[in-house]
Amino acid sequence: MFGRYFFILLLIPLICCVTSNQIYGQPAQDTEIKAEPSYPAYYGPKKSIAVTKFDNKVKGVYGNWDLGEGFAEMLTTELIKTGRFVVVERQALQDVVSEQELGQTGLVRKETAAKVGELLGANIIVRGVVSEFEMNESGGGGGLSIGGVRLGLSGSNAHVAVDIRLIDTNTGQVLHSHNAVGKARSSGVGVGLAKGNVDFNAEGFKKTPLGQAMRQSIHDAVSFITREMEAVPFTALVIKSDGNKIYINAGSAMNIKPGDRLDAYSKGEEIIDPATGLNLGSEEALVGTVEVIDIKDKYSIGNLLSEGGSLKRGDILKFR
Repeated sequence: MFGRYFFILLLIPLICCVTSNQIYGQPAQDTEIKAEPSYPAYYGPKKSIAVTKFDNKVKGVYGNWDLGEGFAEMLTTELIKTGRFVVVERQALQDVVSEQELGQTGLVRKETAAKVGELLGANIIVRGVVSEFEMNESGGGGGLSIGGVRLGLSGSNAHVAVDIRLIDTNTGQVLHSHNAVGKARSSGVGVGLAKGNVDFNAEGFKKTPLGQAMRQSIHDAVSFITREMEAVPFTALVIKSDGNKIYINAGSAMNIKPGDRLDAYSKGEEIIDPATGLNLGSEEALVGTVEVIDIKDKYSIGNLLSEGGSLKRGDILKFR
């Protein structure tokens, strides 16, 4: 018994060097740290998505942490790493729509979704809800609590879960949903978690069971989003047309290349469900093919190859 407490007391000077709002929990001696995933090379067009701040449904000691912002930032970083997406800047998203407009239910009004699509070019809005975020201490016996920070010889089980929804910016409807889960365990000598703010990108936090579980849930979410986005066609819009010369709102930043060909559709009347008022899409008439001939960073120029057809601002282009 004395030996256990003596060993714990040796750690006190280390803790005193760190303020309480900087202590996230040092990893125990045998924390399992999984390797970061590697993403295969991707050469196709990048689809544009917007990631909103996650809603936080977690209560208790972690309720003061800004989990919503932390999860959104981590997800954005991982989506960019895949090389498959252009993620709308968070500030640009906030400039267009407010958190109030996005609502707290995970649903998005058609008008709000349309603004994100038309003004920011995003095909999909990613919404998330942090539903579970907890760490349980177990076993070991013995321990010492100092200023709300617990030292002890015990194991830690961390569990994190987030609900992810993919929302169509054309209709505001939820296309797909998924519960992304992360779990991690450690045992040995550990330092408990403080109740203040936390830096989710700090190396110290990443190595804790909660940090590992959080990253696992993000990787699960990225796998889900990547898989479901395969079925979502790459789309761009006509900025303007000058005869057969077509200006497209996608350029090198979205991996568009000279010689790429896109099917061009004239956008017709919107189809509204009379029972629900939901926008079910719009009529589209195939006009022809546009071949890209000149590339800029944020837009490109193409030639409409079809004779007799014409395109206008807002018409739709889909990758072949």
